[in-house]
Amino acid sequence: MSEMSYEVVFRGDVVPGQSIVDVKQRLGELFSADPARIDGMFSGRPVVIKRGLDQSTAERYQAGMQRAGAVVSIRPVATSSEDASPEPVDTMPVASSDLTANPEPPAGASSLPAGDMDLAPVGADVLTPEQRRDFTQANIDTSYMTIAEAGSEVLKEEERNIVPDRDVDTSHLSLDDSQ
Repeated sequence: MSEMSYEVVFRGDVVPGQSIVDVKQRLGELFSADPARIDGMFSGRPVVIKRGLDQSTAERYQAGMQRAGAVVSIRPVATSSEDASPEPVDTMPVASSDLTANPEPPAGASSLPAGDMDLAPVGADVLTPEQRRDFTQANIDTSYMTIAEAGSEVLKEEERNIVPDRDVDTSHLSLDDSQ
């Protein structure tokens, strides 16, 4: 008999508007993991956070990580109870605190990164309203312009600078092969 289990997968994406530094700190507190382990989660490769969950538990993991600022996905995994063999699983240890608890930022922490760069999500506006300028299209008449064929002369005869041929005598020059 086969039943559905789910795994929670993290690819390093953060919730729009969240600083990656703050998200890393909150995930470190949530999983009670050292910064090196958390940095490994942000490698860009999919990292399975937890396997073998039922749907409601997987959704709780997803909601908890969403509150911490991380975007995770839930993937269904078909398992068979007859031939299920235990496999070594490299999952993140979960702290004893409940995942549904809302992680509070440290007192005095700013929502803006201090000197750090942050990556905006795809399609996000990167300019503030003060930085935007209104665009007014200029009405330029180009009806008098033409395009010449490839390889044709683009200058008229009177527009060309004529460079006279120079009569240079090089007969007195020679190459020395003694070296």
